[in-house]
Amino acid sequence: MARIILIIVAIAIAMLLYRWIKQQPANKRWKILMIVVGVVLLGLVFTGRLHWLFALAGALIPAAQRLLGLIAYLPILQRMANSFKGNQPSAGKTSQVETDYLHMQLDHDSGKLTGIVRSGLFAGRNLDNLSIDELMQLRDYYVQNDEDSRLLLENYLDRKHGSEWRAGQEQQTGPNTGASHDSSLSIDEAYAILGLESGADKQTVIDAHRRLIQKLHPDRGGSSYLAIKINQAKDLLINHITD
Repeated sequence: MARIILIIVAIAIAMLLYRWIKQQPANKRWKILMIVVGVVLLGLVFTGRLHWLFALAGALIPAAQRLLGLIAYLPILQRMANSFKGNQPSAGKTSQVETDYLHMQLDHDSGKLTGIVRSGLFAGRNLDNLSIDELMQLRDYYVQNDEDSRLLLENYLDRKHGSEWRAGQEQQTGPNTGASHDSSLSIDEAYAILGLESGADKQTVIDAHRRLIQKLHPDRGGSSYLAIKINQAKDLLINHITD
């Protein structure tokens, strides 16, 4: 009976000690822990029970050997986890792309492209609320005023109305190669295009680029203009972020 009471008391003391150590500053916890371990070892020595510690260590050696063997596989497991993570939908994330006349938003989960006219013809209007005739007027306006806005609007038209709207339009502007007259991006714009917070690390940038390019690459029926912008954003951030 006395032994059971001692065990209960020891457990209670250990729990109180654990809570107290957790409340200490991080730089002091290891020192306290080493003192506690030292006190326990001295107690075992003076009571003649040190052999228990050796018996426990002997039992743990095979498990430790297996654990050391598994550590060698950690880099492989980490790469697999990163690859799996990179293929998952980025819930709630969006990419933002702006030109002089348009603000476009791409939802990462659904792939839906939406936009608002920032200035010029139909300023303040949501593209989803414009008729096909109004959208074609807007396109003609951008043909005369801004190549980036034309390319971005054509990406929206492709997603919203398919390729039928292009009939009779290619002669006016030539094939849509997705090229832009101004490919410069700021760091903030690059983060916005990839749907990332400022300060994201290189691996996060690479994962975001992989997710988006899989959905938007022209070879998979996606948008050539947006694919170019996503590639530009990734290249800029990879060169900007220091290890």
